[in-house]
Amino acid sequence: MKKFFSPRSIAILGASANLSSISGKPLRFLQEHGYQGEVYPVNPKYEEIAGVKCYPSILAIPGSVDAALIAVNYKRVPGMIEECIQKGVKFVTIFSSGFAETGAEGQKLQQQIVQLAREAGMRVLGPNCQGMVNLTEGIVGGFSASLEIKPLLAGPTGFVTQSGALGYSIFNLAQEAGVGFSYIVSSGNESDLHSLDFIEYMLEDEATRMVVTYLEGIKDGEQFVRLADRALEVGKPLVVLKVGRSEIGQKAAASHTASLTGSDAVYDAFFKQKGIIRVDDIEGIIDIAGLLQRVKKIPQGKGLGIITTSGGAGILVADEAEALELDVPALDAKTKKVIMDIIPAYGSALNPVDVTAQVINEAEDFLKVLQVMVDNPDINALVIVITMITGASGQQMARDIVRMSHLTDKPLVVAWTAGDRLMRDSLEILREGQVACFKSPVRAVRALGALMNYGSFREKSLSRDERETLKPADKQVLTAAKEAAKEILTQSEDTLTEYQSKKLLACYAIPVTKEEVATSQEQAVSIAESIGYPVALKIDSPDVPHKTEAGGLKLHIKGQKEVEVAYQEILDNVKQYSPKARINGVLVQEMVSGGTEVIVGVNNDSDFGPTVMFGLGGIFVEILKDVSLRVAPVSKEEALEMIREIKGFKVLDGARGKPKADIESLAEVLVKVSRLALDLKEEIAEMDINPLLVLPQGQGVKVADALVIKKK
Repeated sequence: MKKFFSPRSIAILGASANLSSISGKPLRFLQEHGYQGEVYPVNPKYEEIAGVKCYPSILAIPGSVDAALIAVNYKRVPGMIEECIQKGVKFVTIFSSGFAETGAEGQKLQQQIVQLAREAGMRVLGPNCQGMVNLTEGIVGGFSASLEIKPLLAGPTGFVTQSGALGYSIFNLAQEAGVGFSYIVSSGNESDLHSLDFIEYMLEDEATRMVVTYLEGIKDGEQFVRLADRALEVGKPLVVLKVGRSEIGQKAAASHTASLTGSDAVYDAFFKQKGIIRVDDIEGIIDIAGLLQRVKKIPQGKGLGIITTSGGAGILVADEAEALELDVPALDAKTKKVIMDIIPAYGSALNPVDVTAQVINEAEDFLKVLQVMVDNPDINALVIVITMITGASGQQMARDIVRMSHLTDKPLVVAWTAGDRLMRDSLEILREGQVACFKSPVRAVRALGALMNYGSFREKSLSRDERETLKPADKQVLTAAKEAAKEILTQSEDTLTEYQSKKLLACYAIPVTKEEVATSQEQAVSIAESIGYPVALKIDSPDVPHKTEAGGLKLHIKGQKEVEVAYQEILDNVKQYSPKARINGVLVQEMVSGGTEVIVGVNNDSDFGPTVMFGLGGIFVEILKDVSLRVAPVSKEEALEMIREIKGFKVLDGARGKPKADIESLAEVLVKVSRLALDLKEEIAEMDINPLLVLPQGQGVKVADALVIKKK
């Protein structure tokens, strides 16, 4: 990829003498932004363009060509690709539209191009894209109007966008806000090279400290997992504007899990799992990227200090900080005394600290407040909200903030809620001092909070060793479990019965109820007496996944006569409900009491593969959809986080005097389910454990019902 981002020679196929056209701009931009390599315009109509020799074809170029930009009618692109292959070009960027985005014929043409390139070992960006820019070296392989600004600001942010027009608009707005970029890539149709390839390269690039991306979807979930882990390892935040929140990933299928894990829910869970910063608007990208390039280091704690000249502004910041799950620590007695000796009596030395507008009366007072807050070990970063402090006083405050920012590694972020005409001189002092300044206190704390949460997540993530250290004997057990589970799947229908599903779970040491299938009333009684009363009776049929609706479930059966009656009623109900249903018999099962019902599920997501879902049973999952998700594999720590993050966690934690549930055992089941899901990802489409009964602390868990659906 180095040659893609830093080509020593570039050919422009279809170059135009009209330097304002799409096919003319690349040559002009390369000249204007100081490209140091060789540029070869290619067009048989011209002998030269803008003072540069023009060639009739790429094959006529005397030197080697690292990269080619193709800006011709889509019908001519395959021929151009063939000539590039003959020339030995390793990377081509296709600006042309008219391919997969237009329908079946365009898709066929795009596949033809990709096949040609793949066989030759050549890589393709696009088609239907706006190209690449390497701002660190002045290499412009694009045509967006946003590149007409001179000079373009280089900086530590890499940008990958799946929308060319919107992406370069974001780039332009960010440049106007003073955000510098290392690279920007518009990936277009992603026929070959795709967003994750570019992100992965930028993570290894020394000039890049952060990668932001506009994302509509991904091509390789496993690659995304790998690069997300790498981003944490190297300490480069990933900031994602992921669109498509309202899209339903998959229609509801036979299991609850499929209806509760739409594609955006999985993305959201993955971002949370990997510390990826998700933003919901263009402002988020610009604010966070702009802040990162102005701070010396990302804070590793969540302690936020708030200083304000307005009590109301302090409350506004504190409210948003709480919403972002930041800490606003109370100040110790010593810090409060220092502050109260400086500010008026009607100010506040709590956190938020309200210094009031009177703090400007003494030149050194505001600096002293800054110093004592920066020195507080519980504070990892500061938000300073200034209202209408104008003139010389405002300029002094700005100079104090800049001075303190140079003396500390803790980020200082300013929200100055006043217009540029009043505060121009003060704001210019902050800009020149590289202090991030916002008009809105909420935007300030959101940008800072994103970095604080990221830093805290990263520190926590790197401090725990989640790598599996399996002994040979453990590996043998897992191998045996996988083989046994596959044997069950081989012998089953597309939808496993509850009995088969539990047998499969038991292969992975997931506790299930004692049960057997009866094919007669006498056998049902014998099994019930062997298990011990009370028992449950359930229909065992691959065609009846939802037993209650079919009248195929009877609970709390306490004796021989009740077993016989329940057995017959179940058969009669199911035959009436679904006359053609295949019936294996009636499952006789132990009753488990005293537990809290939860649901654990797996959905084989189209992007990320096996995804594990957890939630409380009943109304919590059916109506409130109070669930948490993680992409497999799930570690023990992640499983505990899944359990704690649902709104109904208090039910498991002993609400209203109830005993605490066995959360540790529940977490272990989530880990085992994720391992099963990964082992059998090629065989299983969906799985529900519903309900899983979580018994009081120390008593474990037990699967009361389960459903597994195979891939077709």
